[in-house]
Amino acid sequence: MTVAVTGPFASGKSTFVRMLGELGAETVSADGIVHQLLASDPETIARVAERFGEGVLGERGVDRRRLGERVFGDEGALRELEGILHPRVRREIERRISASRAPVFVAEIPLLFEGGDRYDFDCTVAVLTPEERRRGWASERGVGEERFRAIEGRQLPAEEKARLADVVVENDGGLDRLRERAGALWERLLAERGSGGS
Repeated sequence: MTVAVTGPFASGKSTFVRMLGELGAETVSADGIVHQLLASDPETIARVAERFGEGVLGERGVDRRRLGERVFGDEGALRELEGILHPRVRREIERRISASRAPVFVAEIPLLFEGGDRYDFDCTVAVLTPEERRRGWASERGVGEERFRAIEGRQLPAEEKARLADVVVENDGGLDRLRERAGALWERLLAERGSGGS
């Protein structure tokens, strides 16, 4: 059984995925794969440096802060970067799914519905959180209002993510409530898997 978890920025996706991992799922983060590619994949590093200049390189691969400064606010540059990264992320997720022996494999993919890549998951989940709470969590991470709006502008509205997803998880309470919802989804996934799901 394969599951993709998405949702708006700062909605609690990573926490929800971690909870599913604690229940027995094998998990992966698209953002984590991007970090690995930019730090240690020679082909990715070469392509990014070729396109955005040697100035984006750091001590270990591509310096994400420098790269971010280079593409922030430049829609064309951002699309080119995504064109380099997204196919590689997809291949790595598919490789990990193929190698997995876990009953449930969960991938956290923030731009699941926005990207041109179409994944084939058994179940898609959107984690939704009230905007005020997301702004607060973003601020705690050091993400200012301008950057928050820019990130939001690149993603589908939360309502659209909810419409496209198979399951919607409302992250409108504390961690205990989110853990309950993770447990309920886990039981549902295992039941579907046992009744003939992948």
